[in-house]
Amino acid sequence: MTSLSHQLKRLALPQTDASLLICHDVASLLFDPKDAATMDRSTFYALGCTGLEELLGLDPVFADFQQTLFSPSSQTLERSVQSKEVNRQLDDSISLFLSRLCPYFLLKPAHKCMEWLIHRFHIHLYNVDSLLSCVFPYHDTKVFVRVLQLLRIKDSAHRWNWLQCLQKPGVPLSRAALVVHCTTDLGFMDFICSMVPTSIQAFSAHPGGCSQLRVVFSFYASTIVSALDAVEKVSESIISKLLPYVHKGLKSPLADYKAASYMIVCQLAVSVVLEAGLVDALAFQVVKSVVKEPVLDKEGLGCLMVLLQNQKDGAILGDSDTSVLLSLNHPQPSVRALALEHLMDVVTSGQVCKRPQTRADSVHMSSFFFFQLSLLDFITFFLQQQMAQYNTQSTWWNPEKLDANTCCYLNLLCRLFAVIMGGAGEGPASGGFRDLMKVLVQVHLPEPLMLFRFLCLLWGYGGNHGDQLDVKVGAVLQTQALYMGRALLASQNAATLRLLADAHSPVVPSLLVCLCSPVREVRRAGLGVLQSLSAADASPYQPITERLLRNSEEITADPSYLNTALAALHQDSLSSKSQTQQKKLQTSMQQLLEVVRSPNCPSYTAGSLLRAMSHVNGPDVLSALLPVLDRLQDQAGPDVPALLADEARLVQLLLGKFTQESAPLLATDRKCLELFVCALKSSAPSHPSIPSSQIIALEQISKSFFSSVGDESVQQKLLAVMFDLLVDNRSPQVANGVSSAFKGISVDAQLVANELSPPDKPAVGGTVQQSRRSRMTSVAEPEGGAVSWGRVCLILELLQHKKKLKRVQTLVPVLFSLLSRCLESGPADQTSVEYTKQLLLSCLLNVCTKLGPDGPAPDPGVLDEDKFSVELVVQCIRMSEVPQTHHQALLLLGSVAAIFPDKVLLNIMPIFTFMGANIMRLDDAYSFRVIDKTVQMVIPALIQLSDGQTSPHMVAMATRIMHVFADALPHVPEHRRLPILTQLVTTLGPAHFLWALMLLLFKLHATAAHAGDKDAALQKDLDFWICVCGQFEVNEQLTSVVRILGFLLRLPDDKDDGETQQAPLSHKKEEPEEKGEDLIFNVDAHSSKELRHFKFICVSFMAQLLRSNSFIEKRTVFGGPCPSERTLCFRLLEEILRYIHSVARCVEENADKPTAKFWRVLLNKAYEVLDQMNALLPTDTFITVMKGLMGNELPSVRRKAMELLNNKLQHRTRWEEPQVAVFLALIDDLLSVVGKPRSQLTRDGVAEHAVNRQTALYSLKLLCRGFGSAHQEAFAPVLVRAVEIVTATEEDKNVTGSGLLCIAEVVSTLKARAIPQLPRLMPAVLSALRDRKELLTNEIYLLSAVTALQRITETLPHFISPYLQDVTSQVSALSARLSALRNTLSTKLPPRVLLPTVSRTYSSLVLDRKTQLGALMSILKEHISHMDKDQLSVHQSELTAFFLTALDFRSEHCKDDLDEAERVEGAVIDCLVAMVMKLSEVTFRPLFFKLFDWSKSEVGGADRLLTFYRLTDAVADRLKGLFVLFAGNLVKPFADLLRRSERLFESDPGEHKTCLLLRSVLDAMTKVFMYDTQRFLSAERAHTLMSPLVDQVENLVGGAERYQQRVSQHLVPCVGQFAAALADHAHWKTLNYQVLLKTRHSHAEVRFSALLLLLEVASKLKENYVVLLPETIPFLAELMEDECEQVEQQVQSVVQEMENILGEPLNAYF
Repeated sequence: MTSLSHQLKRLALPQTDASLLICHDVASLLFDPKDAATMDRSTFYALGCTGLEELLGLDPVFADFQQTLFSPSSQTLERSVQSKEVNRQLDDSISLFLSRLCPYFLLKPAHKCMEWLIHRFHIHLYNVDSLLSCVFPYHDTKVFVRVLQLLRIKDSAHRWNWLQCLQKPGVPLSRAALVVHCTTDLGFMDFICSMVPTSIQAFSAHPGGCSQLRVVFSFYASTIVSALDAVEKVSESIISKLLPYVHKGLKSPLADYKAASYMIVCQLAVSVVLEAGLVDALAFQVVKSVVKEPVLDKEGLGCLMVLLQNQKDGAILGDSDTSVLLSLNHPQPSVRALALEHLMDVVTSGQVCKRPQTRADSVHMSSFFFFQLSLLDFITFFLQQQMAQYNTQSTWWNPEKLDANTCCYLNLLCRLFAVIMGGAGEGPASGGFRDLMKVLVQVHLPEPLMLFRFLCLLWGYGGNHGDQLDVKVGAVLQTQALYMGRALLASQNAATLRLLADAHSPVVPSLLVCLCSPVREVRRAGLGVLQSLSAADASPYQPITERLLRNSEEITADPSYLNTALAALHQDSLSSKSQTQQKKLQTSMQQLLEVVRSPNCPSYTAGSLLRAMSHVNGPDVLSALLPVLDRLQDQAGPDVPALLADEARLVQLLLGKFTQESAPLLATDRKCLELFVCALKSSAPSHPSIPSSQIIALEQISKSFFSSVGDESVQQKLLAVMFDLLVDNRSPQVANGVSSAFKGISVDAQLVANELSPPDKPAVGGTVQQSRRSRMTSVAEPEGGAVSWGRVCLILELLQHKKKLKRVQTLVPVLFSLLSRCLESGPADQTSVEYTKQLLLSCLLNVCTKLGPDGPAPDPGVLDEDKFSVELVVQCIRMSEVPQTHHQALLLLGSVAAIFPDKVLLNIMPIFTFMGANIMRLDDAYSFRVIDKTVQMVIPALIQLSDGQTSPHMVAMATRIMHVFADALPHVPEHRRLPILTQLVTTLGPAHFLWALMLLLFKLHATAAHAGDKDAALQKDLDFWICVCGQFEVNEQLTSVVRILGFLLRLPDDKDDGETQQAPLSHKKEEPEEKGEDLIFNVDAHSSKELRHFKFICVSFMAQLLRSNSFIEKRTVFGGPCPSERTLCFRLLEEILRYIHSVARCVEENADKPTAKFWRVLLNKAYEVLDQMNALLPTDTFITVMKGLMGNELPSVRRKAMELLNNKLQHRTRWEEPQVAVFLALIDDLLSVVGKPRSQLTRDGVAEHAVNRQTALYSLKLLCRGFGSAHQEAFAPVLVRAVEIVTATEEDKNVTGSGLLCIAEVVSTLKARAIPQLPRLMPAVLSALRDRKELLTNEIYLLSAVTALQRITETLPHFISPYLQDVTSQVSALSARLSALRNTLSTKLPPRVLLPTVSRTYSSLVLDRKTQLGALMSILKEHISHMDKDQLSVHQSELTAFFLTALDFRSEHCKDDLDEAERVEGAVIDCLVAMVMKLSEVTFRPLFFKLFDWSKSEVGGADRLLTFYRLTDAVADRLKGLFVLFAGNLVKPFADLLRRSERLFESDPGEHKTCLLLRSVLDAMTKVFMYDTQRFLSAERAHTLMSPLVDQVENLVGGAERYQQRVSQHLVPCVGQFAAALADHAHWKTLNYQVLLKTRHSHAEVRFSALLLLLEVASKLKENYVVLLPETIPFLAELMEDECEQVEQQVQSVVQEMENILGEPLNAYF
């Protein structure tokens, strides 16, 4: 954009902005522009007002805009037509609002307000700077990008054009990019700096707005500091740009603004060397800022130090009047030394109080230094006052017990000591500091004992967590104090040393604390002090100090070694050989314990000593420390203040002394037990950071501790207290502590039993009768003597996971007593006691598990069987309605069954009946586990007591149990049914009881009422039953099938319904035990219909099982039949044959009864079982079985055997030689079936016998096909018998037809061996062909006769001459009849009859008889040719629909078989062309375009294109010039196909299909060009077709042979006709040149083909080609020297042909 355009843009009126007139897209922050354009102004106004109200709830500063920007009048304000003054005021108001909105920009209310401003006031166009100032602090958010996308900053001269690159991708502005632009664009830096004053001004009227400005200050400081750090060189322009804002910040009363300015000054100081004047000015401003508003005094002084240290060096003292504090921090050592000397003079000369007034007037003096000087004055004065007051002598200086003044004094003393010690080490001023130390000691610590008390304070104060002195004593100061103490000890006399090493002195205990320090130097220094103190004699600590000094290296190396050393000393004090030494050691250890016990000893020192004595344990140690624990427990009472942190830690350490070694003291010292119990009951925390005594004491109760107590009464007491804590305390920590403690200890169960039931109260009887008797005989007394249910439940919960429990059997009576109490509760209490029941049952289950889950039953001495009340458990099951209670009871019964099976088996049926009625209906994993566990535990016990699985009692009991499960199965969740039944059968034994379960399931289905589709219900159940069987091995499944067949054979054939009587499943005790078979299916209790249905289900199941995938796969996995499985197969075969014989007998017996159909169906089902069984048999066995079956008396059995044989022969083609011999042995048996006489047969028997003979002939045919070529002599009798059948005059025609087919197969196999039978055979076959009546009425007979004649003619053509005349005449007669029949169908039937039939026939033939479609199309073609125009007009739509379907033959039915598709599609196209030839132009045009649209559909893909262009070629060939009228719409499709033909087909024959498509397209184009008489090729069409057509010479798809054929036969004629149709010199020239360019192709084949095209063009143009010779000759000349010999020869041939065409030689042109 030019400068003039910029000026015009600035001068343009707002109302001329075209964007205001566009309503299609509206700028919006929250909505899509198109959606925003559909919203009215009131919607945006309501949205903005809502946002403003929400902002007012956050900050009242937005109230100023309610009557301006968000007033109702603003809805009608259009700023584009307002005056300059109004717009200026509006801009100011918008800028102020955006400044105040900045801190809340990320909130939704802010977005709503901004949406209104954008919509109404177009702030994204007219207030861009203010808008960006509001959002820049959030430059790395998505909302920033959304605002940025609203701006129009495409103009390169726009100030914000550098942000345009972020608009399209929609990515936030990175921090790095922001900083880089800030360093390169000083205007942008000024923009960022100016944001701060603007924001401050916006909130100036509201004093509370400082916190809202924090985001602006943060953005300002981070951006400017990062920019200064990133810029390579800070220029003067940058400094001049920043200084005004820095000065403003230093003068500002706002702490955040001032802090930001400090940061920028520091960054300037480290980034660039400033001029001296500027440094002084900045330093002056910083100092003035600190003095004026000392809110950030430390930060200000730090800024000043950074500024001065990083700038020029100069005189700091003297004339510069700079503070001593800055001099002390100066980088030059000489300056720091002068400052130290000056400070020394001031302090030692006592001139601190004489502060010169001139210093206060110095502008460079910081207020912080004034504070330090005043503090020094206060220190001196206070020390002088304390010297007069603090003269008392005390053993320990214990900060925990000192008053506030004394603590303040010690605080200042420690600080002075630390300052002086820090300066007294090295350096030129060290001597002065040492003098100061002397003065400090002389004035404040004049006495040695007082001095060492002070040093002891410093040695141990590092472990004080209370920090009463408010001073930090680090490892350095501690080490310095130790070194000082060592030096002082060296100068002390013997008397002083004795006092310092005395029992009441804190020196040795304090040194022991130092020896535990984690810092090596502290430990080394402590050992040095101890070494100096060892010179003192008669010290009670002497044995300890001597031992420690001998191990000084170990102590120095390991901070924990002191613990080991003290533990060894304590052990020696108990077992030393020398009594004198032992007594000394005991005295020393007792003295240490006495120090801990002393009230004057600081608790942190006592705690450190106890930590050092962590391995020193025992009754004596605990006894010595009990007073301390007693004292601290008294202090921690509810009416006294909480303990100090170190006191609380001391209590923790004291309770830690209750260990395994000291546990016996609890039994001997009553006070010890009381204190421990008191600790257990102390729930209040002694200090917030320390666990309560209760928790600590519980942690001490470990297995070893509890066992070491020894006294059962004390153990009982501890258990009672722990259980009381659970009852009375609701703290989760306490509950966890009690649980952990109880879980860890090893407890006698009797102690727990005592807590569950008071020992003085008699236990309730174990049975229900006993409990009732006790209630009747006992005096009615309240329940006050019993343990509360809450306590019982808590104890039982603990027992759930208790493993270390001795004598668990002692719990059994108490638990059953409590269970009896639960059962006595009234209905109102049932809900509350159910959980208690579950706990009791679970505890009893755990007891049973511990007593011996897998081993033998426990001895009666361990557990009495009478104490286990199974009746109570069963009653619990019956009375409860809660599933969890049922689960626990069943699991308990399962465990009891393994221990006391007799007691459980007395109630086994009620148990399983209850499971079936309740538990099995629940859909949860736990219920399933309960069932699983119960079955696994109870049933093995039943088997064990019943002397095995096959005893009658066991079978009856197991059947009843399975009956319960089967009855409950419909109510069991579907996904649980299979696992439940699998587990049941697995436990019972699948080989013995799987069949029984299956029969029970069959019976339930047969006797149940099924609503809806009964077949679907049966199939669903069959699938489930097969899944159940599939869970077991193949042998077990086969065994079950054998036993099912045996059960069916034992059932009666039928029964009289009058005999039915309902017999209940259960039996009375006085009746004899019911048999297992009667329990499965009691015939007397069911109707005859139910009996028949039951049988049908059984046989159907067996048939489906043997052919199920699960059975076959499992059999395949195990590698085929093993010997045992083979034996089972034989047994199964025997049983199924017996059953088939039985059913076949019933078929005969019931042939005239209503049940005849049932028995036939059942027989077929039995045959199915046999079929599947045969599939499992080895071939040799199969043939043997079939041979026996074919000799059966029943025709149906014989026929079934032959069908099985045929099935085997059809589905297998390779046989071993022994198997072939066995098959050949069947020929005689089959011949006997074929020739068996028909005498004495009923009418139905004759028909059935005929069917058997046909089946036998078919079997012989299959045998001959499979084995005849290798064993011809075996089939000679077959041919003889077949000829006899054919020659018989009164033979059944179906049998004769089967005989003819058998003859055809045998003759083709025997070949010359069949010649002797020709004299009998040929007359019979020809006679069959002469029987016109049978031929026309029996299709099979006709086909059989024709097939036999055809096979005989093929096999023995040289031996049928005597019969050749008859054969020819018969064949001719058949052919004539077929032709006449086809002509009759085509011409005589009306279209309304024939056309639907043709359509249906096509749909049938296209599936599996495609070869017959040609004949069908010929019938339709002839029919169309005989239709008149009216008929065709009526049926055209029907024909069109049919042809559209038929033309899809290639795409839907024959994609890969191209030859078949070519043949059928050709017949369809011929038929369609016949219809087209009878249409007019008016009727053909819509048909053609409908076909054209059909070809472009995506349904059929590219195959439809191939079909359509083949049809187009055929239509163009027939219509000739008329088709040109319709070809205009094909020009562009022709061109497109030629361009992309290589990419149309992706299947395997894709290249061949492409070649076929190109051929059809080129041929169709050839015919269009050939018959063009109307100037079809206009300039536009010629241009469209020319390049794609000529480029086909380069298309090598299909290989060399197909390419050459396509070029020579299709492309060359097409290009020639194209050239002839052009009739324009300009187009000829273009075409000729494009062809010539192809002669320079890299492939020789393409160059050769181009020459063919060139010759064709010349031959078509004849003399008109002369004008094209000049441009042709150079190309021909190049080709005459071509590297390919064939191309070179072709050039010579082309030149000769051209000479012949043009009639003149071409040599002159070369």
